Amino acid sequence: MKKYFLLLLASACISVADAQLVKQDDQTGRKQSDLDWYNCSFDVDGVYGAEVNKAYDFLKGKKMKKRPVVALIGSGLDVEHEDLKQAIWANPKEKADGKDNDKNGLIDDVNGWNFLGGKDGQVMETTMREGDREFLRLKDKYADYIFDGKNYCKVIDGKLTTVADPEDVAEYHYYRNLVLPESRMASTYSGWRLAYVIRDYAQKFDQMMKERFPGKELTQEEFGICYDPKAPRDSLAEVAFMVCAMGFSVYETDKWETVYAGIGNGGQIEQAKAEHEAKVREFGADGRKEIVGDNYLDIHDKRYGNNVLLTSDAAIGTMEAGIIAGKRDNGLGGNGIMDQAEIMTLRVAAAGEPYLKDVALAIRYAVDHGADVIMLPVQNSLYPENQKKWVSEALEYAEGKGVFCVVPAWEASQDLSVDVYYPNRWITGKKELTNLMVVSSSDKNGNPSMNSNYGAKEVDLYAPGMEIYSAYTGDTYQTGTGLGLAAATTTGVAALIKAYYPHLMGTQIRNILLETVTSRKDVEVEKGILVNGKSSQDLFLFGDLCLSGGIINAYQAVVAADKMAK
Repeated sequence: MKKYFLLLLASACISVADAQLVKQDDQTGRKQSDLDWYNCSFDVDGVYGAEVNKAYDFLKGKKMKKRPVVALIGSGLDVEHEDLKQAIWANPKEKADGKDNDKNGLIDDVNGWNFLGGKDGQVMETTMREGDREFLRLKDKYADYIFDGKNYCKVIDGKLTTVADPEDVAEYHYYRNLVLPESRMASTYSGWRLAYVIRDYAQKFDQMMKERFPGKELTQEEFGICYDPKAPRDSLAEVAFMVCAMGFSVYETDKWETVYAGIGNGGQIEQAKAEHEAKVREFGADGRKEIVGDNYLDIHDKRYGNNVLLTSDAAIGTMEAGIIAGKRDNGLGGNGIMDQAEIMTLRVAAAGEPYLKDVALAIRYAVDHGADVIMLPVQNSLYPENQKKWVSEALEYAEGKGVFCVVPAWEASQDLSVDVYYPNRWITGKKELTNLMVVSSSDKNGNPSMNSNYGAKEVDLYAPGMEIYSAYTGDTYQTGTGLGLAAATTTGVAALIKAYYPHLMGTQIRNILLETVTSRKDVEVEKGILVNGKSSQDLFLFGDLCLSGGIINAYQAVVAADKMAK
């Protein structure tokens, strides 16, 4: 992802359960607007919640017509949590007897499925980043190429050598422009290759200065002759010159001999090699081959995984489920938005980034097993084309079946009209999806998360997702801020609509939610942005941050749905 360049931010967000959930077990004396403010409204409680409580006031006397099925595609879930037991989906055609009763190729998928599991009950605890997976897939084809502005080169026998162009130049540019910035391993491998280039040019610079200034002690002043702005462009020479010039500061000297000793003798090559090998040890494998055993690049290899849903990363999934369907008015945790929903747990996420094959198959599983609403993992900026097609076709399948889908926006302060993340409504490349909603987080005061991605067309709306009190693993409760919590609020509201107005299709639900927000369109708010890759802040009109210009409003949504039903 482009978020590689925001490593500190990404490390704070990528494992929400570890980094963003703040334990607050003692809730004695706190108001409801503190505990589950996402249910509240500004006119009654003074907070910009989703007005769920007002929605229930409107729905009094109306009959709930179905228990909506919500597919939670993400991390695991504590299906035995005391606040969620009433809201766990059960596969009506499956029994926990070690057999594939419903003949779908998955044994004992009673409450959902873990696509990161093995037949022996093991589960993957981490997943590689997409960039690192793509680096390993494409490394032998493209990682050794170095382009000097005119010719393609490789380091052969320790020397930079001109070679033929890559066989597939378009795929090479995909590797250079998208994979390389996203992969920790690719960047260090490139640095290792570049170290040879720097060494060779340092030797040329040394020879150039010694011919020009024979017998003279060489300093930073003499080094200046190594760059001629009037000479034909040589991009590699310019990079090498810049690195060598920085060497004077790094080694705190003006003596070329000191800089050359550090750069021209190959020491940097060994250091760069060691750095790359360290990254390979850290990020080069996640155990999928050993634990799961499938081919992640083959969408037809689909009989894999297990039914283990309570995993070490189940905390965030449990919080999301609590927002959606925690039992209301039982004195435990916050009140779920639609506590009669049935949560279908489909685990595709661990620390790292989901495999897109798992996401695509999970969407299809959800649709085929009756899901009304699907909540997806957070958006990602790197979607390999063939795998993007799998997800795109799965979302089209969901659209055709009337299923509403929600995806959280990443938190990197990026403008999505500039930096493209997937899935989005244009993922198919053919037509705009009408059932997919992209959501960013807002707080009690109606302000957007400072770090949320934004876009006047690309983000649909904002929803409560900060300082949310909800269920946590082990019959506990915590307050947290996380990437998926605003999407969970949106998912809960969609489930509420579906419960009372089941005839509404995903496209209609999306339109209702867009048209019934608590409008903040003309309110000026402070927002985090990126300027030349660095974090900054600016003022925006809320209407410039998302398509709807506001915050999700369950009350106005059910009123609109009710009118539509008449």
